Amino acid sequence: MILERIYDLAEPRLKERKIKDVRVGLHLMSVELDTGEIGVTYVLRKELGDICMHFRQVGSLIGMPAREVAEWSLERKNVISTSLGLAVLNSAAEFDKLKQINNPQGVDAAFSVEIRDTDNIGIIGHIGPIINRLRDKKDHMFVFERGDNVNGQVYPESEEQKLLPKCQVVFITSSTLINGTLENVLNYCSNAREVVMVGSTTPLYPEAFTASGVTVLSGTRWLTSNKDSIFENISQCAGMKQLIKYGQKVSVRI
Repeated sequence: MILERIYDLAEPRLKERKIKDVRVGLHLMSVELDTGEIGVTYVLRKELGDICMHFRQVGSLIGMPAREVAEWSLERKNVISTSLGLAVLNSAAEFDKLKQINNPQGVDAAFSVEIRDTDNIGIIGHIGPIINRLRDKKDHMFVFERGDNVNGQVYPESEEQKLLPKCQVVFITSSTLINGTLENVLNYCSNAREVVMVGSTTPLYPEAFTASGVTVLSGTRWLTSNKDSIFENISQCAGMKQLIKYGQKVSVRI
């Protein structure tokens, strides 16, 4: 499992580290380690359920060993604890060792891979920025969304197995790591030339994705100098559109 590989890579960097600060907002959550590193992940509001009775750590997160919280990403007790664990893993990535994709158009996920005129494009999750960037490809685009109220030009999750094998390029929201659907989606990408993990939740650990089918990781490095702004905005229900200016987009090839 990919999350287990990420944890194994991050674990040596998390020894002796503790949680210094946490914010859980309406759309996003953030974690700061006592060394100042920051991780940000999504809050899957539609999949929260009734977690209050199962989440006993509320109010006692600050000061906890970072490695212990990171392990929550593997336990999958609920989407909040999984996301917090992944935020800790994200914060410990070795960003300075990453070799970014050199693209004159920038490091946005939509520009990180070549898209040919004949390509069919799959998008897992209604990823607005990707859909808007590729709107001229709409006749060759399949957008999939989880839930019971899927309509219009968006396909339900149940159609992924049938339609994804027709796609040569696939963009996958990194929230699939939180709800445990990533491995299934990757199995359906049998004919994809490029598979891109997208979003602030993307763990920037290229080695963990070797031989997984993923070809590009497109995530964000959250700058420690912007810590106060990041945490204040998340506390006030900011979404990624408002927060991204405090981070640095990073795209790396596997």
